[in-house]
Amino acid sequence: MRTRTHTALVPALLALTVLALGCGERADELGPYVAKLQEVDTYNAKLVEYRYFLKSDQADKAADLSQTIEAYLAQLETFGHTRDKVIMAGHNALKRKLGTSLNKIVEPDFPTFTISALKQIKIIQQGYNLHVDMLRKRWLEEARPGEFTLEWPDSE
Repeated sequence: MRTRTHTALVPALLALTVLALGCGERADELGPYVAKLQEVDTYNAKLVEYRYFLKSDQADKAADLSQTIEAYLAQLETFGHTRDKVIMAGHNALKRKLGTSLNKIVEPDFPTFTISALKQIKIIQQGYNLHVDMLRKRWLEEARPGEFTLEWPDSE
C-alpha cells in the first residue's frame, strides 16, 4: 500500500513542479547578443583602416595590429555565456578565428608582415561575416521588429 501511494505521488509532484516553475518561453538571447556584438564595430573599423594602410604601403601605421586583435578577442570574452547553442557556436568560431590570426601574424619588422596581416584581416572578416549571416538568418526567421544592422564596415 505504501509503495502504491509513493508511485502515484511521484508523477503528481512532478506535474506540480512543472506547473509551478513552468516550461516557460526561452529568454530572448538574440536581441541582447546582437546589441552586444555591435560594440565590436570599432575593432572591425580599425581592421578596415589597417587594411587600407597595408595596401597603400603604410605598414608602419598598422604595427599595432596584434594589440588590436588581442583587444578584440578580450572584448568577445566579456560577452558571457548564452544558452542558445547556435549563437554560442558562432561566437566561439569567431573567437577561434581571432586566436588563430593572433598566432599566425608575424612581427611588424618581418618582410612578410604586409602579406600576413592582410591575410589575417581577411580571415577575421570572413569569420565575422559568417557569424553575422547566421544571426541575420535567425533575426529574419523570428520576424523581429526593427532592422538588422550588423555588417562589416567596408565590404570590399
